[in-house]
Amino acid sequence: MFNINYNIITTEIKDFTYRTPLIVIDENGEPLVEYSRKSPSHVKKITLLGLVGRNDSGVIVSYDPMDYVNIFLMSHHIDHGKQESDQYSKGLVNFFSFLIEQQRMWDNEYDEDLFDELVDLPRPTWNYFGFRKSQKITYQYREALKKSVLSGEGLARTTAIAYMRAVVKFYSFHIRQGCEFNNQPFEHELITINYQASGTSMKAYMSKQVHTTDLRLNFPKSQRNQGGSLPSSRRDLMPLPNSTWKAIENILLNTKQVIKNVKGEMKTTSLANEYCLFFLICRFTGLRKEEVASLTLGQLVKPTGDKKMFRIGVGAEYGSLTKDKDGDNKSRKTIIPAATMQMLWNYSRSDRYQKRLAKFKELCKNKRDSGEDAYFASEDGVDESKKYLFISATGKPFFTKLNDLNARWGEIRNTIEHVQGIKTDAVIHSLRPSFAVALFRALLKKTDVDTALAYVSGCLGHSDLDITLLYLKIAQDDPTGDEIFEDVLDYIGVFDDIEADELTHGGSSNDNR
Repeated sequence: MFNINYNIITTEIKDFTYRTPLIVIDENGEPLVEYSRKSPSHVKKITLLGLVGRNDSGVIVSYDPMDYVNIFLMSHHIDHGKQESDQYSKGLVNFFSFLIEQQRMWDNEYDEDLFDELVDLPRPTWNYFGFRKSQKITYQYREALKKSVLSGEGLARTTAIAYMRAVVKFYSFHIRQGCEFNNQPFEHELITINYQASGTSMKAYMSKQVHTTDLRLNFPKSQRNQGGSLPSSRRDLMPLPNSTWKAIENILLNTKQVIKNVKGEMKTTSLANEYCLFFLICRFTGLRKEEVASLTLGQLVKPTGDKKMFRIGVGAEYGSLTKDKDGDNKSRKTIIPAATMQMLWNYSRSDRYQKRLAKFKELCKNKRDSGEDAYFASEDGVDESKKYLFISATGKPFFTKLNDLNARWGEIRNTIEHVQGIKTDAVIHSLRPSFAVALFRALLKKTDVDTALAYVSGCLGHSDLDITLLYLKIAQDDPTGDEIFEDVLDYIGVFDDIEADELTHGGSSNDNR
């Protein structure tokens, strides 16, 4: 007899269209499956889970699709019209990996002669629960997440909370589907909330049912800000120190080389020009990575004269993507230095870009010919009529492969640590508050605080000035913010040609930090 070691594997499916299956009877009286042409559901990406068993030699001896998870994920897309479920998939991979480890520990302690089914708990499973909270896998998982976060060496708080939310959503789905558990996975209650109807409704009041649970993650307040509400430990809201940015900028403008792991060996390799331009835009416009990734040629202008700063628009009005907290593609304008715009203009006229654009056109044609309509029709789908600025060597627009951007950013961080000893945990989003702080300080030399704040908030697309203030507050309070960007812009004088009345114009707002 051999041991079987289990683990969770994932299968990612991108850009597919779900059509409702219909059972019809053909002329011979045989059942036949057809698919409805009405109301198709376009899914951008779904990651399905499977349980794999391997022997001690690592050879796969069993594979079972985890239908109880995959049905939940499919429902999230099809029944609720959601485009992505990645966070749920990651959370459930983590949860079921924890469950497998608990099963392994139970197996190691199991003794057939000593086991008493009337006293001892059975082998842990996802759908069987003890009577006490401490005996339930859901609460055990919550405690494991807490320990992981509080140890300082495990998950981030936001990640742990997201994973816990995925588990709650998973079990809430099965409860709503009428799954009969021997004991409830957590304390669950369905509350009906009555509220006043809008003026367009015939009813005076409307009602909404809300599922609540006690299975929440609560952490003590951060000691970094003396228990206050300011999340100064959020690395995505912290601007880069001047020295860190200068090291990164040197890579993007001069060396264009990074150190990366190539087949287990650390090697120096070239960083593609597209990535260099991409991160420069993030830094000097304050745009989110999703916004930069969907820029098109129509948003570029050829710099002329001695103007040092240009306006650049993003959002539906300008043909690119941006999102607020409600999922709307609102439009706004920010600024971009003439030097950066010139680099983009030159790149868009290069043979290298034209080859990538041709690859994009070829890719779209192949997708159309193969019937992959979801590639175009899904939310944030590709528009084959556009000339996206950032396209991979295989023809894929950058906004369809954001994980590659995170990987390249990680290589930049590793390089400055290896070469200059500068260690940072900054993410791409950190370039956004870096832009905000630099712009705010530069504008204070030209105008008053309120006008400067309004202008910065408009460029960032914040509908609430408090969000912009949060960026600036963190920069002020954090130890690395004492000398941030006093000279970060090589062209501090670019604001000399911005008139006072222009500083009050921030464009349409968009509130997804």
